[in-house]
Amino acid sequence: MSQEAESEPVYEEPIDIPLEEEDDDDEDDEADEVGESHTPSTTQQKLRAEAEAHGDADEDEDMDTMHANASRSGTSTPLGNANTAAGDDDEMDDDELDDDDGDENNKKRDSQGKFKKYPKLDPAKAPPGKKVPLHLLEKRRLGRIKAAEEFARKLKKIGIEKVETNTLPPTGLFQPMILINQKNYSSDYLKKDEQVFALRDRKVLRNNTQVPSMANTPDVADLKRENGNTTELNEAAGDEDIDLSDANTTLVIHPGSNSLKVGFAKDESPFVIPSCVAIPKSELHNQIPMDQKNQTCYTRDQPTEFEEIKAEMQHSFRERMRFYKRKVQPNAHEQVINFNKVSKPELIEDKNDYNRINWITTPDRRYYGADALRCSKDHFVIRYPIVKGGSFNIASPDYRSLQDLMGDFTGLLEHVLRSPRFQLKRSQFAQYKVVLVIPDLFEKSHVETLIRCLITEMQFQAVAIMQESLATCYGAGISTSTCVVNIGATQTRIACVDEGTVLQDSCITLDYGSDDITKLFALFLLQSEFPYQDWDIETAHGWHLAEELKKNYTTFQDANVTVQLYNFIKRIPGQQAEKFDFKVFDEVILAPLSLFYPGIVAQLRNELKPRSQNEKLESELPISRDIFTDNLDDWRSLSQTECLDNQLYCGNQDEFQMLCKLLDAPSRLDELQAENRLEPDIRQNYAPLEKAIVQSITNACLSFDVSKMSSFYSNILVCGGGSNVPAFDFILTDRINIWRPRILSHTSFPDLYKKLSKQIKDIKNSVKNGEGKSNGPQEDEQLKEKVQEVIKKELERYHELIESQNNADHTLPVSVLPPPRDLDPAILIWKGASVLAQIKLVEELYLTGADWDIHGSRILQYKCIFTY
Repeated sequence: MSQEAESEPVYEEPIDIPLEEEDDDDEDDEADEVGESHTPSTTQQKLRAEAEAHGDADEDEDMDTMHANASRSGTSTPLGNANTAAGDDDEMDDDELDDDDGDENNKKRDSQGKFKKYPKLDPAKAPPGKKVPLHLLEKRRLGRIKAAEEFARKLKKIGIEKVETNTLPPTGLFQPMILINQKNYSSDYLKKDEQVFALRDRKVLRNNTQVPSMANTPDVADLKRENGNTTELNEAAGDEDIDLSDANTTLVIHPGSNSLKVGFAKDESPFVIPSCVAIPKSELHNQIPMDQKNQTCYTRDQPTEFEEIKAEMQHSFRERMRFYKRKVQPNAHEQVINFNKVSKPELIEDKNDYNRINWITTPDRRYYGADALRCSKDHFVIRYPIVKGGSFNIASPDYRSLQDLMGDFTGLLEHVLRSPRFQLKRSQFAQYKVVLVIPDLFEKSHVETLIRCLITEMQFQAVAIMQESLATCYGAGISTSTCVVNIGATQTRIACVDEGTVLQDSCITLDYGSDDITKLFALFLLQSEFPYQDWDIETAHGWHLAEELKKNYTTFQDANVTVQLYNFIKRIPGQQAEKFDFKVFDEVILAPLSLFYPGIVAQLRNELKPRSQNEKLESELPISRDIFTDNLDDWRSLSQTECLDNQLYCGNQDEFQMLCKLLDAPSRLDELQAENRLEPDIRQNYAPLEKAIVQSITNACLSFDVSKMSSFYSNILVCGGGSNVPAFDFILTDRINIWRPRILSHTSFPDLYKKLSKQIKDIKNSVKNGEGKSNGPQEDEQLKEKVQEVIKKELERYHELIESQNNADHTLPVSVLPPPRDLDPAILIWKGASVLAQIKLVEELYLTGADWDIHGSRILQYKCIFTY
């Protein structure tokens, strides 16, 4: 080595290493002189002994750092040359040996003497090609061994122990189960997106749309290349939000309670078809349900309970007219009855009847949709495969098996897609994707059956699902907290939506809808001596007339409620049309008022003959259950349960008890989710509409964020065909303001709730931490008394604050929003689903045939916006 390199010191401060006199035996000296190192076992023993004797980790680290720096710089140190070691003379260059004969040998002997006492400082101890000394590697190895022993001890303590022997002998074709790998005990398996097949496939679909994807995977780029739309392809590549061209290959399907809405995502409006099928009786081989044979018409005579509720509705109507200072004729009913009794028909010739209906009486084939409604029930059986907003009609006695039911649904959908608007053949279904709308409180078994039908049987390319309330917000363009009220044909559904999520505990399903309004309106007309006294609305022509009268004359507009003269045309298959004049008074408002007095609907259904249950069909499509506990697996809603138990906030005059109930909502929610439900609740929900809305909004705020209450009341969005009654939004606003509890009507209620919740939580924590256990009945009673005292004091202060304001600014405003841009509320849900179908996000929601074949229904928990 050069003298210049030797003269440069590496460390500014010299390090004094205490050197003791060498008293080792001759064998060690001889081994050091010839450059031999200790065996690994000898090294480990010396390291352990030295660590026990000294235990100076800081000094060791400093020495290692000095040695590493010296090795990198290639210079001499007080400990010797960093690039040379004992036993390496053969590898050194001849020039260096010639230059540094005397000095180098002296330094080498000195360093060997030092390394005998401190072998861990010897650079020769480092493994070949590594800069980490052996003593550090040994220290790490011992640490790993100790950690593994401790980890194994903990695993054995909690019951997880590695078993080497296999106690399962192979039997037949079944192989023994492979034991769990020990390294996966504390792994992050299925906790990252890249470890889930569905999410990996979704990432590939989102980031690499130009590459052909798996079979049945929607690939927009390939479809565009086939059509030659290269310009649109380049434009879509730069647009990250909306791919407009994808709407050409996406079908949006909304199976409602009364009609099936189908259309392309690019369409302005869907193709609406009644969801019914007319089957010739000859195909059923005389297997006709009993309720199809014995049809009874509505009679004017009703039970006493029905008449009492009707009188209550009339009183409410008169009070409303008096409040708005509108005059009510005292003898209006007598005028209506006297005129209708003497009304005579006027014959209409066929050539003058421009709206003449061509009734179908020839049972030559099956008819779907509007054609099925024109079929005579004397020769056909009308079946409805879809009821209750998207669920299969498994309670109907018209079906003999699940295949029979699914055949009606697929036949109805194929009939729509074969129509001139779509012109799609079954072989072309594999080129199209489907966005399916499902109810808020959906039944998992029905949803999975419907998806399997679309993917497996009808061979669509992919299917994505979304809930009705979320689709309504998409269609209306509302991004704030919204309460959605969907009035369908057979059900009314209420749900609160916030930040793109349907709040589960706010969902309510009411078992009445616009069909009940139609039946009541027909009954009220018959009680007013309607000229058509033998009117049977169970027939095809009778129901058609009832729907037409309801659509034209029912209203909530107070100014139009007076004695009015109208006319209708009586059309019966095989007879000449007749025109009648008739008068109405409050029947036009009493029928839709049943939404707020649903007890009259319950009385009307009790009067009719109930339909029998189809036990065979229910056994073929059972309700979804948890595979481990056998409990029901469908969504549970706190609001729905309270409505069925008649535990409503509206009508409770005791504000103290109501406030205690509001503060106890989180515990009631936990009890509901932990409840073991083995059988479904078959009770009918007849809660009034305005009270159900207050219940839904209140529970949504208590379970999510109480400060959202003002936003929910300000954005009540009404949709569905049953909301097409004029001035419905005005009367709904009035009814909510009338029945909403006083304590829930003020803007300061959220602050009161937060304050009380914090105080009660502090009291419970102080009892548990300060006084020890509070499991005894005395301690629980004392805690309950303390909480009640706090609630009473805060409630008194709250009343003083409210009374001191003396203005109306403290009341939460109620605002019912109409559909935007004069859009039909019946198609608002479908419109929202078509908006989602054009957003790039929908690519992450599609599940393909490959997904369904591999995972089945488990794939839905990764392919849904909501928690499936």
